[in-house]
Amino acid sequence: MICQACGVEAPTKKVTFYQNIGALVMRFSKTADGRMCKRCIHSTFWKFTLTNLTLGWWGAISMIVTPVYTINNVVRYLMCLGMECVPAGAAEPQLTDDVVARLQPVTQQLFDRLNGGEDFERVADSVALNAGVTKGQVALYAHALLMASQDDAAST
Repeated sequence: MICQACGVEAPTKKVTFYQNIGALVMRFSKTADGRMCKRCIHSTFWKFTLTNLTLGWWGAISMIVTPVYTINNVVRYLMCLGMECVPAGAAEPQLTDDVVARLQPVTQQLFDRLNGGEDFERVADSVALNAGVTKGQVALYAHALLMASQDDAAST
């Protein structure tokens, strides 16, 4: 779908990585959580885990937290190794006038299926195929319509 870290349209997986920096009497932690592409998973894993291994140990609580965070990061990273790579030339999806024109005829079908409880990725696959657009463009279109309806409701 769309990577929440870099915005490109590529295969994604939900991951959570943790970072800890110990500072003797206090600690600083950071979390990266969301659906990410393989490239962003790799980058975030190494950044967070290397920070844990070098700066994570300096404090009593940090000596306990850092190994837990590091093990979590390694396990989640290993679970992502089999993911498809980001396709060459992958870019952020664009919601152009042409894309909107292609999606307008299937708007009711899109929301009927989503309101019926179908999985978004399955619906987006089907709608994208029918309309001749990408799944990311379907996601942007659905989000734009949702935001517009919330704006209308708020102004009423």
